[in-house]
Amino acid sequence: MRRIFSVEKVSLTASILGALPLFGFGFVIFRPNRLVSGSAVSLWKTAGDWIGWVIVATWLVLILLTIIKSQDRIRHSLLCLLSCALIPGLLFLAGRHAALVAEIQGPVARVSFGPGFWIPVFALGVIITNSFQRSRGARIILGTAVFLSFSSCLILLVSGRTDSLSLMREFINRRGRFFGELRIHMALAVSSVGIAFLLGVPLGMVAHRVKKLRTPTFFTLNTLQTVPSLALFGILIPVLAALIGRFPVLGKMGISGIGTAPAIIALTAYSLLPVARNTFTGFSTVDPAAVDAGLGMGMTRAQLLWRVELPIASPIILNGIRTALVQAVGLTAVAALIGAGGFGVFIFQGLGQAATDLILLGAVPTIVIAVAADAAMSTLIVIVEPKGLK
Repeated sequence: MRRIFSVEKVSLTASILGALPLFGFGFVIFRPNRLVSGSAVSLWKTAGDWIGWVIVATWLVLILLTIIKSQDRIRHSLLCLLSCALIPGLLFLAGRHAALVAEIQGPVARVSFGPGFWIPVFALGVIITNSFQRSRGARIILGTAVFLSFSSCLILLVSGRTDSLSLMREFINRRGRFFGELRIHMALAVSSVGIAFLLGVPLGMVAHRVKKLRTPTFFTLNTLQTVPSLALFGILIPVLAALIGRFPVLGKMGISGIGTAPAIIALTAYSLLPVARNTFTGFSTVDPAAVDAGLGMGMTRAQLLWRVELPIASPIILNGIRTALVQAVGLTAVAALIGAGGFGVFIFQGLGQAATDLILLGAVPTIVIAVAADAAMSTLIVIVEPKGLK
């Protein structure tokens, strides 16, 4: 008898966990004003009966696709397409309900995303990511679907259809500062990883070439990695202040005990380990026979490095940079505590004011940037990987 069931465990788990809060928890949260506690509003009340049933039917199809046997390419393509369609649909429903509330209750009332929105969206993201990784033959189609889903969400945000949501109101009230903090956040993360790349790759290469330096190098980097971020920021403040007192020229260069300088130093220190470790691992994977073949062809050490060793090691090195970049994007938010700026400014302001949506104004873009950085670096790794290693 032909089997009709074949379970895709990751997508099945995500779809079930996403369905439970979608229909069991508050889809949005209504509050009379910005600071008071609110009441949960279900998806049925938000969407209306027929739209609610459409979402239920779509989600059931999503679950069925994870258990019914079919070609992997077809199954993962359909899972990705349905998930990409659901995300802007849920955003539209939340925005429409917020607009109705604002019209009835006035501009003081607030409507925020509830667990019944965030958890399903996260589950759909897991399904999309898993489908994209598992369906290599349809990546162009799936990439287009993801792009269209992202574009649809962006159009909803830009068109004003979601302006009544509390999160968007926080953004509108701080639009100018938001983009300023975005530039600072990106500059801190990218510059620190760039410095870590310039330092970490040579360190990893030296650790690979000189065995005696291997243990002290990675012991030092591992020790730096174990220091909590707040502690490292705190240590750097008096250290830099003392250096500026001893060498006043540093102060004239704009370096101070708080702000950008300690943030970049700390972020660079945290980024060094994944870059150096992966560089060491990448060069360790180079087959000695390939090196001997290059030497036999008359290559110099420099030619051997650029034409043989680096191309083979580059995917692993880039994977270390990917890890460092994602880590730096998250840690940059903490740097706001020492006056460096970035999206952490909104997070800590929101914590001080007990304003959830102000916290999300800093947290959500940080997550989006980290995910986008991971996807971009993963794509770059696929592109640069030598054909013989794929």
